Amino acid sequence: MLSDLVVLLLIFTIAYWGGVQLSSQAIERILYLSIISSIAIVAITYFLGSFITIDVEKRGDKRRQIKVSLRTQLKYIIPLLAGFISGFILKFNLPFNSIIDYELYILAFVIGIAVGKDINKEILRRISRVAISSILIVILGGVISSIVLFILGIKPFNLALSISLGSGWYSYTGPIVAKYYGPIYGVIGFLVNFLREQLTFSLLPFLLKTRSSPIGAIAVGGATSMDVTLGFYVDVLGNEYGVGALINGVILTLLVPIILPIMLSI
Repeated sequence: MLSDLVVLLLIFTIAYWGGVQLSSQAIERILYLSIISSIAIVAITYFLGSFITIDVEKRGDKRRQIKVSLRTQLKYIIPLLAGFISGFILKFNLPFNSIIDYELYILAFVIGIAVGKDINKEILRRISRVAISSILIVILGGVISSIVLFILGIKPFNLALSISLGSGWYSYTGPIVAKYYGPIYGVIGFLVNFLREQLTFSLLPFLLKTRSSPIGAIAVGGATSMDVTLGFYVDVLGNEYGVGALINGVILTLLVPIILPIMLSI
């Protein structure tokens, strides 16, 4: 499937970019804070979302069963690891922003065709509940997660809150945090949200298998659910949840540039 190929290429490209970033100063502390913080955000957000159940498909009295195979899990993990390792070893200075932009354009076009076939008024009516619920979980999860980040040593609190509310939008969160708190925290803001995006691919298949929570899954993706992780949601959750993920990502993409500067300037 073309969308699969584009998503896997996108994961590899972004992971490679992340591997290249591993030459930053104070790398041990940066990686420690970034990894623990991103895992905390994903776990807390998914856990909160697991308390909300919304069925978007009517199939008698049966709830839709989400099955994630080992093949699906490996499909997203392998390019992730390959990208990081390649980027760490082969540090080529490539125009990553431009490359990823073009890959996103292709992905948006391909996914748009796939999702568009199943969109109708009834689906939009039902899926709006999914989008609203996931956005609330993203915000609540970000607030609770910021307490963990603060305890880990990301201070002051408004800095921790801003990083956790970055919603996976690392290319925005990193630069805006660096503007207010310097390059070290800018790198941390970048990596925390970058890893959140990558953990969406690598951890959600396991979490969904353990405790199915489509709302929690979409909330974990945050702003990335409108582009980078959209193909993942369509693949794993289906086209209707894919529409909810798209709406969730679009709204968060509009909110993040408004919320973060306010938080950082407090």
